[in-house]
Amino acid sequence: MTDDVDRMFGGLMPPRPSFTDRLARGQVPPPDAAPAPAHPSPEESAETGIYKPYGFLPANTVGETCEVRGWLNGTDVPEGVVFQYRFLMQVGFVGEEMLKLMLPDAIVVIEGKRLLDLRQKLTRRMVTFIQQYHAGIWPRASGEAIIERIEVVRPESYNGRAKSSNQ
Repeated sequence: MTDDVDRMFGGLMPPRPSFTDRLARGQVPPPDAAPAPAHPSPEESAETGIYKPYGFLPANTVGETCEVRGWLNGTDVPEGVVFQYRFLMQVGFVGEEMLKLMLPDAIVVIEGKRLLDLRQKLTRRMVTFIQQYHAGIWPRASGEAIIERIEVVRPESYNGRAKSSNQ
């Protein structure tokens, strides 16, 4: 609204692009703006060289989906599943090393280290992506959460095999 008033009455400040204009053009916010999110998207983390096992990408709706991404054996080709939170029936866990996401047609098994924060954020729908560590893409970070293996287990009747090939 201030921009409209300034244009109308010839304000002293130069017009600023709106939030949607800045977002569409990918402009960097001014230095006094809020800091960037702690967990970049999977694509951003691959580009920046920083491994982030999970994170939240803001959208115009509450986090309704979550992408779980692993890697085909011995390659850098991603493989995974995107589920809607309304179908997440239960988050099982074993210590801080294993999570089991119970879905109606599959169980997503996530193994790693320091997964307590991930478990808590999943129960609050505050995670939009989870990704397995890949040594060929990111350097190993010490002291932070790491996801070493993601496996999607489906009933035999669903796809003709007991387990996924991702291990």
